[in-house]
Amino acid sequence: MNRKFFLSSLAALLLTAPAFAATAFKGATIHPVSGPPIENGVLVVDGGKIVAVGTEVPDGAEVVDVSGKHLYPGFIETMAHLGLTEISAVRATNDFAEIGEVNSDLRAEVAWNADSRLLPVAVSGGILTTHIAMEGGVFTGTSAVMSLNGWNWEDMTIRAGVGMHMRYPAVGGDSEEDDEETREKALKTINETLDRAATYQKARDGGGDVDYDARLEGLIPVLNGDMPLYIHVSERNQIVSALDWAADRDLKDIVLFAGPDVQYVAERVAKENVPVILNSVHVTPKRRWESYDMPFVAAAKLHEAGVKFAIAGEGEGNARNLPFEAATAAAYGLPKEVALRSITLSPAEIVGVADRVGSLEVGKDATMMLTNGDPLEIMTQIERVWIGGREVDLGQDPQRQLYEKYNNRPRP
Repeated sequence: MNRKFFLSSLAALLLTAPAFAATAFKGATIHPVSGPPIENGVLVVDGGKIVAVGTEVPDGAEVVDVSGKHLYPGFIETMAHLGLTEISAVRATNDFAEIGEVNSDLRAEVAWNADSRLLPVAVSGGILTTHIAMEGGVFTGTSAVMSLNGWNWEDMTIRAGVGMHMRYPAVGGDSEEDDEETREKALKTINETLDRAATYQKARDGGGDVDYDARLEGLIPVLNGDMPLYIHVSERNQIVSALDWAADRDLKDIVLFAGPDVQYVAERVAKENVPVILNSVHVTPKRRWESYDMPFVAAAKLHEAGVKFAIAGEGEGNARNLPFEAATAAAYGLPKEVALRSITLSPAEIVGVADRVGSLEVGKDATMMLTNGDPLEIMTQIERVWIGGREVDLGQDPQRQLYEKYNNRPRP
């Protein structure tokens, strides 16, 4: 065939081919999270984006009848090693930590394993987006928000450089494991590194002959207030010390990744307008005198104090349990709608991707799930999911595959 004729024929075909129609999901109860539920609603998706949310089906749209079902935004796992680890006992599959104390040049997204077998498991549980961060040392590098569907880390990165992560040293008084000498050494490393970064920036900006230092370069956005500092803390005294330290250093843009002890300083955290990522609800109390439900009520205490917070799950292997952690918080005093928000829109706001995910609103990615009931209830089934408008096959979940295999085993 003549090449010129082929190209002209192809162009004519493309020009005359009908445009892909928008898809209207009709009849479900739509839970935008950012607003009240819409009974018997219509949600319209075009080009991977939500283009309408209401009750009217636009002309020419392909209608998908989902009557009697529920549409929710996908859950967001706010802090995990999803995609950074596979089998904990096999060192070669763990790519979430580096040696050394200062690793501020590391970027979590480039270590992402798009083919991880843990991703389909999380998707089956409604986890469609995750915020990943590294470990190792005191400054552990920058975090990223990742979509759980795509070809590679570049394709799946929603936002890189979300924040710099720092592990604040433990403070004596709450745990027998606290070591004052180790703490002072770590704190000295933190302060000296930040001071060096400030000196480095001043010399660099002043036109001096300065050798490039990737680790110090990584800290400059934090010093300039262009990037939040995520401070990893656990116990009460450690949290108070970290807040004092941040105030002394005049670091105003910080986020706490904290354990349930953060409830003991909730009023101060709220007053200083510091967002919190609550590190798991399903943990045990640290002290003998604490009630068994101390971790369960932490989210409610944060909400009552007016703290902006999100709930993080149990880790990469159990990320699918995230909605049930929020459900436990709801059972122990957290309003149900706030519990749902704590694993959808609130984390999206904290990590800076609320323009893309976290709620069902016009202009956002069609990253959502269809259920037969309330997804915080353990008996509810997630029937279909879409990430960026593309439906994901739930049959890819290896745990579901094993269930089907042995559920259909030969019987005597």
